[in-house]
Amino acid sequence: MSEQYHRLFLRWEVMRGWIPALIFAAICVSLELLFFYNALNTGFVDKTVSIPIGSWNLPISIALSLALGNALVVVTLWMSVFESTAYVKAGPDRQVRRILYPLRMVRTAALVLAPFTIILFAPYIVEANWFVNVVASIQSLKSSTDSFYNWAFGVSLIDGATRFIISQMVAALGALVIAGLQLWRVKGTKSLVRAFQRRK
Repeated sequence: MSEQYHRLFLRWEVMRGWIPALIFAAICVSLELLFFYNALNTGFVDKTVSIPIGSWNLPISIALSLALGNALVVVTLWMSVFESTAYVKAGPDRQVRRILYPLRMVRTAALVLAPFTIILFAPYIVEANWFVNVVASIQSLKSSTDSFYNWAFGVSLIDGATRFIISQMVAALGALVIAGLQLWRVKGTKSLVRAFQRRK
């Protein structure tokens, strides 16, 4: 027997759509700004280009533009995944759906943002003194401590600009893969439901 589903989300133009979108966008931008200034503190040298506008020049940071562009990518992925997964079985009443709405938004945000954040900061975390000390203090990893030290040292030798770009690109790719898996799962579920409806 096929199951009917209600759509939790209708459009982004209403208040319950654009306010969460702005909040999530602010979180993504804040995360990218934190990453950008952390990279500057670790020796990364930013490059700027000047765009002439009338009688004055507007300085544009290439790295910051890349970071903010990545934030836009993450927001777009979150919106796409949420639109595709914002369904609930026909049983719950309106009050239950109102409760499920923000919970589903938070869940989708965590699915997209968590892997992006971990991958983004990973090259900077593995070379941090506190992380190296934690790994060295774990008894089960004593035999591989030397290998880890060598690997962390190799990461620290990567040029700052190269490490910045790689972190941004791989983090965006990770978020894209997670979002794609979620969309593929939802698409498969919808196809299964339609198959049951045709058999009925």
